[in-house]
Amino acid sequence: MINLGAIFIGNTIGAVLMIILLISSRTHARTVFVDEKIFLTMVWLTLSLCTAEFLSFLVDGATFPGAMMLNRILNSLLFAANISFAFIWTVYVDFKVYGDQQRLRRRYVWIGLPAAAIVLMSLLNLFSDVFFTISAENVYSRTSLVPLTYLCSYGYLLYGMTLVYGRKNQGRKYLFLPVMVFMIPIMIGSLCQFFFYGLSLVWVSVAVAVVSLYINIQNEDAYVDALTGLYNRLYLNRHLREIRPGKGQCLAGIMLDIDHFKSINDTYGHAMGDQALQDVGRLLYRMADTHQAIAVRFAGDEFILLRSVSDRSEVEEMGHALRKAAEEFNNRKQRPYTLAFSMGIALFQEGAESLDDFISSMDTAMYQDKHQREGRMEAP
Repeated sequence: MINLGAIFIGNTIGAVLMIILLISSRTHARTVFVDEKIFLTMVWLTLSLCTAEFLSFLVDGATFPGAMMLNRILNSLLFAANISFAFIWTVYVDFKVYGDQQRLRRRYVWIGLPAAAIVLMSLLNLFSDVFFTISAENVYSRTSLVPLTYLCSYGYLLYGMTLVYGRKNQGRKYLFLPVMVFMIPIMIGSLCQFFFYGLSLVWVSVAVAVVSLYINIQNEDAYVDALTGLYNRLYLNRHLREIRPGKGQCLAGIMLDIDHFKSINDTYGHAMGDQALQDVGRLLYRMADTHQAIAVRFAGDEFILLRSVSDRSEVEEMGHALRKAAEEFNNRKQRPYTLAFSMGIALFQEGAESLDDFISSMDTAMYQDKHQREGRMEAP
């Protein structure tokens, strides 16, 4: 039995959540960016379809003039919108992971073909029975082809998740949890509606997922450096206040900067300088993932790696591994520049020094290393 009151309340909640996000986005300076535009498209689509879904239940079985055609139009739009949303979500995730508009144009002409086919079949439902039928009494019922739409939609959602998981070692691991949190309410809501027709949970579930994604976007803005994908200084400050090394361990850190970074900017331009920072970000992210550390862009071309260690040799080993990774990067000769680092290692002795002293110790050791390296280069 269909409960129109519950359907109205559920979809109204979804619509209100989307209106709140739209109001918030009007004051958000980043709405000029591609990922923000894609996100807003998902918000508008969700808002529209919370309304359309309620109307589809409202006209089902109605007998006023034009009710049967309106029923077909609304349900055809809902089927087309379901797959469109899943496809747009995949495009959004791809851009968040790769940040490459050219990649989107190349790949998604082909990846979008299943979605285009479902949309076409949905529109054909205006004239014939494909995914649903409308009886002479204007009552909607699903056909055996409906599982195809779910399979295709879930395929896109899972593909987006694999994009993030596949790039977790290249600086995008922080996206994995938001993607999982996004998918859970959609999966639950859509499966419940699939197995129990009369429930209206799909679009309110999508609205909840979009809100959770928005919250994670704000967290990303707050704690993640947009250029390198590493944590920023704000996250570092919070991490240092909250970290508690295990028994017999202490906090160790490496501060490093890029040797002759100014020369890269002056010789090749600032765009190539940004590329160098991104390359370093990827190296540090892989290093942090391997050594259970965190990687932070501290300031400019200065970075920090932090991890809990039992003795100094463990953090020194991480420093050696980073230099080796830089050498391997240079040997590939994919860039006109080479990467080399000056590094400073320090251990934090809780009770004996402050966190500011800990950072200062790394900084002092880094500049000592820089002077020694420059002295060796100048020596005959």
